Amino acid sequence: MPRREFPKKVKVEVIRRSTRGGVVYCEKCGLPCKKWQIDHVIPDSIGGHPVIENAELICEICYDTKNRHDTKVAAKVKRVEAKSLGVKKPATLKSAGFAKSAKAERPKLTKVLPPRPMFTGDDNVEK
Repeated sequence: MPRREFPKKVKVEVIRRSTRGGVVYCEKCGLPCKKWQIDHVIPDSIGGHPVIENAELICEICYDTKNRHDTKVAAKVKRVEAKSLGVKKPATLKSAGFAKSAKAERPKLTKVLPPRPMFTGDDNVEK
């Protein structure tokens, strides 16, 4: 179901309702706000309607908190609805993987190299 936005008339009324003395106040925390959202009190995803009684003007901080909570609630509603309808999770496919290849063996070293003298720095300097 697509999200139902508030009509322009409802938005104007909510802004008018939360403005006092030319300053817009958050209806949740009561603080003045410069950036705000008009949000559903009861989320649209769980049956809220786009009417003035279900609208509130909230600041960005309150919106972020409320939005996180609403997202979790909406996801749970969808899971419960799917479970009640008998919808099951799709079976996961297991990969057969790649074909096993024979490990290539390393050739054995037959020749042993003679030890090399260590360089200490002053031993080979000509004077």
